[in-house]
Amino acid sequence: GEADDDVPPFNPRGSRYDQSEFLGRYRNFRQVTDPRNLLISEQELDNAQVLLAQHTRGEAAGVSDHELWEAKRIKDAIIHPVTGEKMFLPGRMSAFLPMNAIPTAGMLLARTPAATIFFQWMNQTVNTMANYVNRSGASIDTTQIAQAYALGCGVSCGIAVGAGRLVQSGPPWVKRLGVAVPYAAVVASGGVNVAFTRMPEIHQGAPIADREGNHLGHSRSAAVTSVAMAIASRSVVLPIAPMLFPPLAMAGLRAMLPSLTGIAAVAAEVALVASSIYVALPVAIGAFPQNIEIPTSALEPEFHNLKDSNGRPITHIVCNRGL
Repeated sequence: GEADDDVPPFNPRGSRYDQSEFLGRYRNFRQVTDPRNLLISEQELDNAQVLLAQHTRGEAAGVSDHELWEAKRIKDAIIHPVTGEKMFLPGRMSAFLPMNAIPTAGMLLARTPAATIFFQWMNQTVNTMANYVNRSGASIDTTQIAQAYALGCGVSCGIAVGAGRLVQSGPPWVKRLGVAVPYAAVVASGGVNVAFTRMPEIHQGAPIADREGNHLGHSRSAAVTSVAMAIASRSVVLPIAPMLFPPLAMAGLRAMLPSLTGIAAVAAEVALVASSIYVALPVAIGAFPQNIEIPTSALEPEFHNLKDSNGRPITHIVCNRGL
């Protein structure tokens, strides 16, 4: 643990690390995505919830801020912030690394169309489940999720197999691009999946507030911005490291160790992918703030001339972008 003088006063709705700075967001998401959270016992969760409930009732005198932040970390790793229910374990953010390492390595190692389709499908399955488990609210249309899933599978398999064939039949300089085919498939299908899963939000608009936290209504422009940011961080930035770094590193390893084949080669690839995800995940999620500020001039006309509680013009609104 850190020394108590490094610990800010406990705030049950806040974060231990400054969310306005990238480093604070990185440290926060490093905590959220830590696979060790999967080892938290029922007893630890119960103790954490009891302590937080005591704090809410004002009965936690003598408990340090460090202990309260630790209890919040444990609760947040397992309990959904909106529904208050335990999140399905394989879909939790802390399960992201173990759940994604195998399909990602499989997509990179696949040499036949059947293997390519299998691992692209596995990747879409894992990601759709994570989208569902980490959704922003309680209500969600399962038909929407099923359509997003089917569309994502179709796009990823189509690009991976089609582009793979094109690259293999091309001249040598095109063949070198083969390493980017699984990445392109994941980016395109991930974007489709996120956009389709959040289509209702784009249709109905995202809830927006002023800087004081007062609800101003729903904006479709804000929804498009927040979904675009989610796609950028989840589907474009996140796969860069695990999908482009391991093949390049493997090429270097094979040059140094010509005997690296079979199970050892697969193990090396999985290890490279896992370590890349470990580093890239909090960087990608922390790339943009969770709550984004958008100038009112970029929104629909009805939000252009609003005033805050002091009668000053509202120039920026705040919107939660979702993960």
